[in-house]
Amino acid sequence: MTAPNLFLVAAPRAGSTQLAHWLASHPDIALSPVKEPTHFAAHDFPEDYVRATHLNDVDPARYRPGRPAQFAVFRERADYLRLFSDMTQRWRCDASTSYLDCPEAPAAIRAAFPDARVLTLTRAPLDRALSHYGLARRTGRTRAPLGSELDDELAGRTPLPARFLLRPSRQAPGVARVAAEFGAAHLPLRFEDMVSDPRATLERIARFLDLDPGGFDPGAVARNAAASPRLPALNALLHRSGAKTWLRRHLPAALKPALRAAWFHDAPPRVSPAEIARLARALEATE
Repeated sequence: MTAPNLFLVAAPRAGSTQLAHWLASHPDIALSPVKEPTHFAAHDFPEDYVRATHLNDVDPARYRPGRPAQFAVFRERADYLRLFSDMTQRWRCDASTSYLDCPEAPAAIRAAFPDARVLTLTRAPLDRALSHYGLARRTGRTRAPLGSELDDELAGRTPLPARFLLRPSRQAPGVARVAAEFGAAHLPLRFEDMVSDPRATLERIARFLDLDPGGFDPGAVARNAAASPRLPALNALLHRSGAKTWLRRHLPAALKPALRAAWFHDAPPRVSPAEIARLARALEATE
């Protein structure tokens, strides 16, 4: 049975979906069919919370590698390893975004797979946090103003796995943990460099993994959430009820682009300059 030996340890909203798409375009790299199996940070996601918030896009105990999915919490090692069991590629990648801000994850990965290599991917904290707020509005996770979400996180009212503004933006400690565990088997990357010069980033990765850089397809574009729902109240209701998870699991892939175009529009959520300034101060205070 093959196992993962490449980890993309990225901050959420730092471009990990696009980078994973580029990695998977190389014939010598395979991506987990569930992009984020979250195995080494599963303790950050209590089972009751996962169930109540319908986080799992697939049932980890029943899933067999096939239809791709974005996220699920694979707690059992056997279920996790099954994701990689049929892969023949030289590099087999887990791209979970929960590992960077989980203090225990890098050491746990190292203990399980001491020969693995790790890419970290970070983004300017304020830009990352604002992008994550836009995602939370898009998915229906929140309809609250940015300032209210910030108040809840600062007061400790937000459950740990639901904190998307401050905790995932503290990226330097996570990168330091990975560097301490993996040394030369760690390659740090930045979102800003990746989007400004994708080819240069892919060439760095190719050298790090001893691959032919011509195997990557820089034109491979991944879709990721960046718009706003046209009916935010209904969108939030569908999210809370689990209907959106059911639809992701069962709708034919061919129908999804048309439904997204009808359901979302490109207008970003409204955020005032005062809210942005306050978020920036909070991020500076927690560095």
